[in-house]
Amino acid sequence: MSAFEPTEQMIAEAALWMAQLQDEHADAQVHRGFEAWRAQHPGHALAAQRMQALWGQFEPAHGAAGRAAFKRGLSPSKRLGARSLLGLVGMASLAWALHGEVPVWLADQRTGVGERSEVTLADGSRVQLNSDSAIDIHLNGHQRVIELVRGEVWVIVAKDPSRPFVVRTEQGSVTALGTRFVVRREGAEATRVSVVESAVAAQANGEAPVRVAAGQWALLQGGQVSTPQRQAGVDPAGWTRGVLSLSNAPLVEVLDELARYRHGLLAYDRQALANLRVSGVFRLDDTDAALQALADNLPIDVSHVTQWYASVKPRKSESK
Repeated sequence: MSAFEPTEQMIAEAALWMAQLQDEHADAQVHRGFEAWRAQHPGHALAAQRMQALWGQFEPAHGAAGRAAFKRGLSPSKRLGARSLLGLVGMASLAWALHGEVPVWLADQRTGVGERSEVTLADGSRVQLNSDSAIDIHLNGHQRVIELVRGEVWVIVAKDPSRPFVVRTEQGSVTALGTRFVVRREGAEATRVSVVESAVAAQANGEAPVRVAAGQWALLQGGQVSTPQRQAGVDPAGWTRGVLSLSNAPLVEVLDELARYRHGLLAYDRQALANLRVSGVFRLDDTDAALQALADNLPIDVSHVTQWYASVKPRKSESK
C-alpha cells in the first residue's frame, strides 16, 4: 500500500465516523471530532472520502432499506453496543472491499500481494506488474493503451511509430517517447511516472503534455502535472529485479514500500519515525528479513504479533 492508502483500521474508523454523522442525534461535537480525525493523516481523509461516496450509494433508488439498517445500528439504545458497532463496521468494510475490488477482479492481468508478473503483448512490448497490481490491455490498429487499474507497471515499449503506446489512469495519461518507464498509482488521487530510458509525455486530463526525461519523475495530480524532478533516493525500477534499492531515504517511505509486499498490516507511527533515514538493498520476497535488517541497523524494534500483524516502533532508551 502507498503512503496515502488507508489501512484496515482507518477504514473501520471511517465507517464508525460515517455512521455517527448520519445519526440524527449527531451534534457539533461529533462533527468537530470527525474533522479533527480526518486532518490527522492523508489516509484518514482518503478513507473518509471513499466512505462518503460509498454511503451515497445507499441513496435513494436502491438504498432506503440499507440506509435504515445503518441507522438502526446506531439507535440510542444500541449506539454503544459492541456487537452493533462491529456489525456496522463489517457491513461497511465489506461493501468497501467489494466496490473497490470489482475492477481488479475483471482486469485482463493482475497480481496478488507479494507477486510480480511479466506479460509480453501482441506487439512485442513487455509489461511487468508489481505487487497487488492490475491492468486492462487495449491494442488496435491505431494505438496501444494500458489502463492501470491498480498498483504499478514497468513498461518496455516495442517501437511502432504508427501506434502510440499510452498508459492511462484516472489522473491522465503517459505516452511513450522512448522505451522504458514506470507508472504507479499512489492512492486514488495521484499517479507517478518515473522514466528510466528516453522520455515520456505526461498529460493530466485536458491539459498540455509535459515531457519527462530519463532519470526524472513527475506526479499527475489535481488536474496538472508537477514539474519533473531528478530521481533520488529510491531506484524506481528496483522492484523489477526483486529488490528495494535506496540511498538516504526516509524510513517511513521504506516501510510504505515493504508494506505493499506483505499480507496483513504493518503498523508504524510516521511522526515518531520521521527523523530516521535508510540506505541499502533489501529483498522484496522476504520482508521479514528486511524488517530485521532495519532493526539491526536503526534504533527501532519490530514486533510480530501474528503472521498478519507486525509493528515498528522507536527503540526505548535503556534506563541507567
